[in-house]
Amino acid sequence: MKVYDCIVIGVGGIGSGALWEAAKRKWSVLGIEQFGAAHNRGSSHGQTRIIRRAYFEHPNYVPLVERSFELWDELTKRHRTAPEVKPLLIPSGLLQVGHPESELIQGIQASAKRFDLPIETFTPAEIEERLPIFRIPNDHVGLYESNAGILCVERCVAAMIQQALKQGAEMMAETNVTHWDADSSGVFTVYTDRGSFSTERLVIAGGAWSQRLLPTLNQSLTVLRKQQHWFQIDRTEQKLINRFPVFLFEQSNGDIFYGVPEIDYLGMKVCQHNGGEVVTDPATLSHELDASELQRTEQFMQNHFRYTHHRLVHHSNCMYTMSADSHFIIDQHPDQERLSFAAGMSGHGFKFAPLIGKYLIELLVGAQDPLFEFLKIR
Repeated sequence: MKVYDCIVIGVGGIGSGALWEAAKRKWSVLGIEQFGAAHNRGSSHGQTRIIRRAYFEHPNYVPLVERSFELWDELTKRHRTAPEVKPLLIPSGLLQVGHPESELIQGIQASAKRFDLPIETFTPAEIEERLPIFRIPNDHVGLYESNAGILCVERCVAAMIQQALKQGAEMMAETNVTHWDADSSGVFTVYTDRGSFSTERLVIAGGAWSQRLLPTLNQSLTVLRKQQHWFQIDRTEQKLINRFPVFLFEQSNGDIFYGVPEIDYLGMKVCQHNGGEVVTDPATLSHELDASELQRTEQFMQNHFRYTHHRLVHHSNCMYTMSADSHFIIDQHPDQERLSFAAGMSGHGFKFAPLIGKYLIELLVGAQDPLFEFLKIR
C-alpha cells in the first residue's frame, strides 16, 4: 500500500492552504474532503470574507495578518494569469463603528497603537457627510482602515486547491473519513467510506467536524449556525464601484453586525457576527431561512441605514466553530507529534487560511513559530 508523505483531512479554507503548502514542498500529499471542492456545507463559503489589519480581537493577530496578505498576494500572482480571471482579493477599505468604550473600538485602537497602523478617526457627522446612507449615533465614533479588503472566499479555496493539484497533490472529494489511527512505528491510517490510506504525517482541518475527528483532544468547541443575507436596496452608495467600504458596527447592546458592499447582482451582504444558534450535528445544518435572525438584521439596517425599500435577494447558512475563548487552536496533537491540527476558527479565521495551512505543515517538520504561541492548546 502506498504511504503518503502527508494526508490532509478537510479541504476547506484551512485544509486547502495546507494541501497547497505540502504540494509546494513536493511531498506526496492526499487531500480528503467529505463534500466537493469549494463547497457550501461548512464554514468557508458565502461569496466574501473581510481581511483587516487592526485586529480588535487581540493585537497578536496583526503580524499574522501581515504574513497572510503576502501569501494571498503570492496566490493571486500564481492564479490570476490573465485579466479575465476574477481577482481573489478586492481592496475596499473598512469602516468600524462603535462607542469609544466598546470592545470593537478599544481593540482596534490597541492594535493600531502597538503596531503603528494607519487608522483614521471620524465623527458621526463626518461619516454621514461622506456616506449619507449611514445613520450613526451621536455618541459613536468611526475608525477607517484604508488597506482592508474583501476575499472572494470560494474563489480563494478553489485557487489553493488548483495550485496544489498543479504541483502534484491528489484530492478525493465526496469521501467521508470515519476514523484514523497510528501504529507503533507512527504511520497513520485514515479510514474512509472509499477505503483506507496510509501516511507518515497527518493534518486535520475539520472545521465544524473537528470534535469528531479529534475525539481525544480535551478542548471545548461549540458550533454555531450563522445566517448570511444579501439585500437590494433603493440606494446606490452601497455598491463597491461607488467606493462603499466594508463595515463592522458594534451597537450599544454589544451586538456586532458586518457588511460587504454590493459586488455583483446579489446585493449588499449584511450579517450578525456574534450570537448564533448552537448546532449539535453539523451534518444536519439547516439551510432554511431563519426569520428571527433575518428580523434582527433588518432591524439593524433600519436603525443605522437610510433607505426606503429593501428586498432580500439571497441567504446562506454557514458555521462558526467557537473555541472557549474565541481564539484559534493551532498545534501538534499532544499524543502524536506528526499530527497537526487547526480548530476553533471562531468566525474570523479565513483571512489567515494560507498562513495557517502553511504553519500546519511546518509543525510536522518540527518548526515552531513564536507568533503562534498564543494559539497553542491551552
